[in-house]
Amino acid sequence: MKTRAIALLLAVGAIASAHPVELQYFWAATCPDCAVMKVFLNSLSSEFPELRIVEREVTSGNENYQLMLATAQAHGLVRSGTPMVAVGNVVTLGIGFAVEFRIREEVARLTAAASPPAPSRAEIPAPAPSPVLWAVILLALGGVLILVSLLAL
Repeated sequence: MKTRAIALLLAVGAIASAHPVELQYFWAATCPDCAVMKVFLNSLSSEFPELRIVEREVTSGNENYQLMLATAQAHGLVRSGTPMVAVGNVVTLGIGFAVEFRIREEVARLTAAASPPAPSRAEIPAPAPSPVLWAVILLALGGVLILVSLLAL
């Protein structure tokens, strides 16, 4: 059974490499915190269109449950539970601002790493204003100053 879970974990890794960023979401139908996490993940997927969320409903004893345990163990977690999110180097348990922050930061890091670099553009220096333009600006400014001083009399 443990070998099957490890093989499944490796298969998930192979599938993840075919997509820019893949997030594993382990949840249970009876978990109220999972509903909160689902709302957050929906907003995250609209923020990062290159994010692929793989939802895995876990019930005691099924393959998704075994995968959740193997994922937790592979990342050095002492316990596992729902909701659990695994993305990149981050595995989180539960809900809250800190959990959402860690997930968003990792997704942002991974999407930045997965996107192709922006094409480099040669810096084109702005042309210096011509002496004639400076003369026109100074004459206009002088005229405005003279006009203001005459109006002040």
